[in-house]
Amino acid sequence: MPTISGFSKAIQSALIPGGPVGAFSVPGDLQPSDTLLSVLHIIDGSPATAVERKSEFTITAGKGNSVTNTTTVTTGGFLYVTWVRND
Repeated sequence: MPTISGFSKAIQSALIPGGPVGAFSVPGDLQPSDTLLSVLHIIDGSPATAVERKSEFTITAGKGNSVTNTTTVTTGGFLYVTWVRND
């Protein structure tokens, strides 16, 4: 997964398929102690749209490489997840 350099802490991101409300697997090195920066719900179209849904997601407690959505079904779209490492 891409890591953005130049910040005091590593910022990482992943693009994953959307789905039903619940937990989503996130490739990379996402840890429960990290901080979620953004979750964009990207929907294909002319033009494509992106909706910020960070308030609906949390890093899954006690489980690495996972975020949990509590509100919106994102099936058919994609989620661009960005987080900062807190180690």
